[in-house]
Amino acid sequence: MGLNISKAFVYNALFCGVLLGQSGVLIMSPEPGSQVTGDNVLIAASLFGVSNINPSTIGLLLDGEDITDQAYIDADMVSCLLDKIGPGVHEVNLILGGMAAPKKWSFTAMLKDPSVNYSGRIRSSSSMDQIDDQTLNISKLMVDFKGSAYEWFSFRTNLKMTTQENELYQPRNVYGFSLGVKDYVTLNLGDANPRLSHFTMNGKRIRGLDAQLKYGWFNLRFVRGEINRAVRGDLAKAYSYTIDNDDFGEKYLSLSRSGYTFKQNVLSGRLALGRGKKFQWGLNFMKARDDTNSVTQILNNAEIVYSPDATGSVTGLDPGVVYTISELGTKAHFLEGKNWAGDGPKDNLVVGTDLGISLFNKRLRLDGELAFSLTNTNIWGGPLTLAALDTLMDDSLDNKLSSFDLSSFPDPADYEKILIINPNMAPLVPIDINAFGDNATVDLTDAVLSMPSLAYRGRAITNFYGNYLALEYSQVGPEFNSLANPYLVKNKREWSISDKFKLLQNRLMLTLGYKYQDDDILTIVEKIKSQNTLSLGVNALPGPGLPTLNFTYRSIGRDNGTTELVQLTDTTSTDNRENTHTNNVMVNINHRFDLIWSHSLSGTFVDVAKEDKFSDRADDFVDPAMSTQVINISLTTRYTIPLKTSFNFTANSSELSTGPGQRGTQDFLTANFDAEYPFINNLLLVKGGINTARGTGMVDMSWLGFKGGIRWRIMDDFSLNTQGEFRSKKTGGINKNTIIARANLEYSF
Repeated sequence: MGLNISKAFVYNALFCGVLLGQSGVLIMSPEPGSQVTGDNVLIAASLFGVSNINPSTIGLLLDGEDITDQAYIDADMVSCLLDKIGPGVHEVNLILGGMAAPKKWSFTAMLKDPSVNYSGRIRSSSSMDQIDDQTLNISKLMVDFKGSAYEWFSFRTNLKMTTQENELYQPRNVYGFSLGVKDYVTLNLGDANPRLSHFTMNGKRIRGLDAQLKYGWFNLRFVRGEINRAVRGDLAKAYSYTIDNDDFGEKYLSLSRSGYTFKQNVLSGRLALGRGKKFQWGLNFMKARDDTNSVTQILNNAEIVYSPDATGSVTGLDPGVVYTISELGTKAHFLEGKNWAGDGPKDNLVVGTDLGISLFNKRLRLDGELAFSLTNTNIWGGPLTLAALDTLMDDSLDNKLSSFDLSSFPDPADYEKILIINPNMAPLVPIDINAFGDNATVDLTDAVLSMPSLAYRGRAITNFYGNYLALEYSQVGPEFNSLANPYLVKNKREWSISDKFKLLQNRLMLTLGYKYQDDDILTIVEKIKSQNTLSLGVNALPGPGLPTLNFTYRSIGRDNGTTELVQLTDTTSTDNRENTHTNNVMVNINHRFDLIWSHSLSGTFVDVAKEDKFSDRADDFVDPAMSTQVINISLTTRYTIPLKTSFNFTANSSELSTGPGQRGTQDFLTANFDAEYPFINNLLLVKGGINTARGTGMVDMSWLGFKGGIRWRIMDDFSLNTQGEFRSKKTGGINKNTIIARANLEYSF
């Protein structure tokens, strides 16, 4: 909306400027020497009277800070809408490039009255989904509240409560509160998703404290909290057992805890020097550890179903009977934590550094990051002592570990608070030891770069003359772990190059890209899995009244490095070879036009074809080749009366393997028609629709559905939105119904 307002303002001023016969740069807003409030400041200037201007060479600075990326720039105008600026005198510098002289002017920003501002939104929703014989009911309440005071203090809340909250799972409710003092201090309490660096903490939700301090070149971020809360598990599945004998030959149940989750605490920080506009260097660390005391060993109300096994039976227990743990008494013994079923408690430490450099008004960006991790996959039993390390690989007390002298080696137990070190370390040896000694067989540089728990990446981005070029390289070792970043893909090396061209005054954009990925990280890798991806994109925006075109092509080749069959016996073998090629084509056309009424037409075609490069496969091999074609057409129409209709049609046809030596096809046709009409001066919007589908081939199915709903603006800031859908589905001759209902209330202030 802000951009439309600014354009309308500029065009009106342009018209006045032409009437007055002005030439050159026409300053629109704020007027030189004027006073404005510091909220929603529009900086705008007309270039109508400037000839031979190249928009890509135009720059906009406010008080010496480059705000070009936030501005709308073309050959006729420059505009930038800023949410908030501080009080005082501000200078605008408009750089035109070439031989044209820059245009400078200043204005004064005043404090807005009143000095306290706030806004918020309260939303509640309920849903009921009944699909076949399964029913799911969910209710939610969400509260967003934010405000500011005296132009320097800000606050915000983020609350979400849902009926999905359950002590058997990680939290579904969200409780977040933040405070800010200008750009200097930010404090988040409760639930937050901090991003410190790519390899340490990058968006994982925590519950605790997230504090950030910025002062000039100094930046400090500190995070402390809980990644996972303790989950005791379902009482009916909290124990597994075996039958064992005590020293007197009496049989008993040996109980092991299962189905639990440890409380996992995290401590992370980042110290950075530099404002980030031109330079910033950071040091990062992340420390996470499971709390072994957070899971109770004995749950008296937990249950087991007793059943004798091949080792015998326990006297006094009846087969098939459900017993609580308290009822077992002395007939049950509890295993220590180190013998529990499931994953052991973990300890994780990550340290790293990152660097970012921007040159030529951010047209050249260089950044990179390096991180190293140590992980203990099971900390039961505590740290390994130096004496235990001496006898780790042999029984002799010679103060040596293999050929390494331990006389000057620190005691691992002294560093227990930093990291618990024992034989469960991953990796146990961080670097290939074959790179050391007089008879080294591995180059030291190769050994360092291929360390299994090392991760690094680098990127270079240039943006000159409408050409956006990006080069990236990254490598994440197979043993690199960050418990605060569990979604990071490991054992992957990747490099890519992409280029975006803007042509014909940004009406035509071309994108070219190439990406290579493999797992050739460790020096011992023999068969390398690799993937090559080549992509091409074309976006054409001819102008008003003409259709827009988007075209994307992607070629993907995968190879697992295996070229021979694996012989199992003299007569049998297994085929693990992979060498496939996939072509993916997508074309999308959008067009707005008027024919009696106003219409928006969109059409999309997708073709995916995957082929197997090996032609000597056995008849019982599961063929990875597949093909899919999708055609989608949608038409939205607005009538002279306040009626809006939408029609959508999709056809999907696929062919793929259904088993060894077998292939099948599946076709789908779906169609949807929706309509909406407002009543009572747009206070009430009524919606309805019908949808149908038919599938043939491997699965024969069909459905017919009806949906409807209303959106009622009860008051200016209070609204109700409801919708429901009934769908009758037939699959394999069996009829089943689906009912979906949604309702939500929203209040904004």
